[in-house]
Amino acid sequence: MMVSQIKSKDVPPLGLPKGSESCQISIINTTCDITVPPSLLVEPAIEGHDWMNLPTYSFLIKHERSGKQILFDLGARTDWYNHCPSVSDILKCHVPGLKVERNVADIIREGGVYIKDIDVLVLSHWHFDHCGDIAVLPQTVDLVVGPGFKGAFLPGWPSKSTSPFAEEVFLGRQIIEVPFTSNFKIGRFEAHDFFQDGSFYILNTPGHAIGHISALVRTTADTFIFLGGDVCHFGGSYRPTKYVPLPDQIPEETILDPHIARPCPCHAFTSCHPDQENSRTSSFYKVATGASTWYADPALAQQSIGAMEEFDADPNVLVAIAHDPTSLDVFTFFPNGTMNAWQKEGWKEALHWGFLNELPYEGRTSRPHLVDGLYKDGKKVKDLKA
Repeated sequence: MMVSQIKSKDVPPLGLPKGSESCQISIINTTCDITVPPSLLVEPAIEGHDWMNLPTYSFLIKHERSGKQILFDLGARTDWYNHCPSVSDILKCHVPGLKVERNVADIIREGGVYIKDIDVLVLSHWHFDHCGDIAVLPQTVDLVVGPGFKGAFLPGWPSKSTSPFAEEVFLGRQIIEVPFTSNFKIGRFEAHDFFQDGSFYILNTPGHAIGHISALVRTTADTFIFLGGDVCHFGGSYRPTKYVPLPDQIPEETILDPHIARPCPCHAFTSCHPDQENSRTSSFYKVATGASTWYADPALAQQSIGAMEEFDADPNVLVAIAHDPTSLDVFTFFPNGTMNAWQKEGWKEALHWGFLNELPYEGRTSRPHLVDGLYKDGKKVKDLKA
């Protein structure tokens, strides 16, 4: 990554644990594409950035020593309209752009991994685009969730009318609410060593939703991937920072859209930054705090983002949030390979400033909508702007 003329600040030590055990990890494009107004997720408004494009990813993780397989999130279900009423009603009324082409269970089966062979589902949180259809998982698949999940959602709908999960999801299934403690942290996050060998940590990353958790996967002895889930939804919510300032010119290794001239000076994008005095050392956006925000606790979510920025600044950690469009252009997706060689492949550098493609370039909107309306069974039933 190119060095900016702005002097960067030292990153607080994360205290990344030493270890030799690792996991194989693959990213899955769940085919859940979402387009929504930015105001649901971020503030303040940036003129020309009128829609936020959100592809959706889940991750297949294989513990190398035991062979156990974990799914981190399930994307969305193709029949989203069959969710519990509390979810389907929200989707019909408050998600203007949504298209789900396939279920994750079908995607992994075609890649040679069968749902019966999954041992654990780690659910970053309960929202529709992450929980999929848990009922398709055999009862032998343990469900790992974050703090407060059981109290908020069990025993499920209809016994608990506000639950987003049907009762059948939980029947006969082991549900593990992660036992976090302040005695063990990685960076500023409470952490839990899932396999007790340093290969896979679950992190307590509160703020977006009840029980929101993330993960830290060891990919080699010295490298990790931070699975952020929905700590935030956009690269411009945690970049740039005082640790990694925006350089004078966008680095050549950054994947930019073809219409953007090279070399590309940073002011082609910083001209729209809400904080002009700190446009190269502070994120473009903060968490939305309005009445329509999709964050349960915006202030707490902003703290989690701040803690994640420290991971993002570490050269040995690749941050992968669940809805980053840049990932589509950078990563190798399941079933075509794993993410383990990310450092050797230069993915961190290629990914880091790619979010700029979504912002106005020289004051003009450039990116098309990811999805142009609300789709049901492959047919558009509502226009994006309706």
